[in-house]
Amino acid sequence: MRNVVLICLDTVRKDYFDRFAERLRERADASFDQCRAASGWSVPSHASMMTGKLPHQHGIHVYNRDFSGLRREDTFLADLPDHRAFGSSANVYASDAFGFDLLFDDFTSVSPDRRFPDGIDAEKFGQECEETGLARYLAFLKASLASDHPVQSLANGALVEFDRQFAELPVPKPLDDGANIVSREAVKLVREHGDADPFFMFTNFMDAHGPLTHVRGYDSDLHDAPYSWTTGEYSTHEVNVSGELEENWEHIEHTRGLYGAAIDYLDRKVCSFIDRVQDETDRETTFVITADHGENLAFEADGGLLAHKGVLTEGLLHVPLLVVNAPEGYDDSETGYFSHVDLGRLLVGLARGETPDVFEARIAAERIGSNMAADASEAERREWDRMIRVVYDGADKYEWDSNGTRLRHRLDPDRPNWQELAAEDVDIGDLDEAFFDAPLDEYKREAVTASTDHDVDQTTKSRLSDLGYI
Repeated sequence: MRNVVLICLDTVRKDYFDRFAERLRERADASFDQCRAASGWSVPSHASMMTGKLPHQHGIHVYNRDFSGLRREDTFLADLPDHRAFGSSANVYASDAFGFDLLFDDFTSVSPDRRFPDGIDAEKFGQECEETGLARYLAFLKASLASDHPVQSLANGALVEFDRQFAELPVPKPLDDGANIVSREAVKLVREHGDADPFFMFTNFMDAHGPLTHVRGYDSDLHDAPYSWTTGEYSTHEVNVSGELEENWEHIEHTRGLYGAAIDYLDRKVCSFIDRVQDETDRETTFVITADHGENLAFEADGGLLAHKGVLTEGLLHVPLLVVNAPEGYDDSETGYFSHVDLGRLLVGLARGETPDVFEARIAAERIGSNMAADASEAERREWDRMIRVVYDGADKYEWDSNGTRLRHRLDPDRPNWQELAAEDVDIGDLDEAFFDAPLDEYKREAVTASTDHDVDQTTKSRLSDLGYI
């Protein structure tokens, strides 16, 4: 049996990956060029990758973000009984905050506020501490020295303050958004457990996810954003709702440039991570690199939209998938449709040294609602919180939603993340019945009615706010 490592490059679309991740592409034995995510944002996409089901089937989406109800038997890990399951993730949704860690034997949730996971979460301590000024720092010092890991706790506090001070200066941010921590913690898990059993490793790297800012280590030749500039200072509302592209063009260009620089940085970091994992194990190890979803960058094919809210464009669904150190059997470039609902079948096959046929002529994806601001208007809710389904069939992409829209888009296999509207008010025939277990309108009503709020602490809410989810 082989080890298998799944590397999720959060929010990375295929065209930018192809352009900025040359090192990983050179290492790959196979590229699945027509890979599609099962949904357009983290929560349902991660659940689909693990369960092999579409969002309406596994039930984890904007109205229910809790992974704790999933059992290991509900995932492809049930088909790897001899593998130990590890995980290291910088995505707050794919973490212990939402029960994602319960699927694994060992799992490390990391964040820029807790760069040493064994230590105290400095940001959480700060939100819960009632002291101010010097007394606040002394309280943290006292708590750190009394903790089980005083050095790591003190380092967490120092690095949070270090990051905060540099944020005020017109210089690159000295610390990245988690790539170094995820790599370190994942390699640590491999080192601690050795080669006694084969392992499956899940990792999530969040560095290409907004808010984007210049980080020391980014190639400044790839963008022209000022060091003091960050996407966190801007709202996508003017672009997405008001359509003000020209007024925000400089912001859009800076966003595209930093996004490419972040992927180039990840390309270097992930190559190093692969080498470090291989150095820690004597067992044959296969690496699968993909993304949970992509990102809209205000291109015409993106509908002029930014970020990944409320739609299912090709900017969001067409993602990379590479296999490094693959068993014999796949072509360098596989051109059949591959859906993330078959990712588990692929990973299990690779673990067994096989190359299963996971390509289909037609595949589906869906989105069930969207993250909405509390003060959103009724018109905005109707537009952005709608439920959307799509089916890929050759060069056509059919799309329909809970507002009654029925579209057919034209695709080009040689143009990643591109689509063009071909027809409106189309007849979708039996596509809804063929690919989905419940009618769209019926499921949307039931999902809204059964909506639940996952109880998280204020620190988690702050991190979700920073990422644009709240």
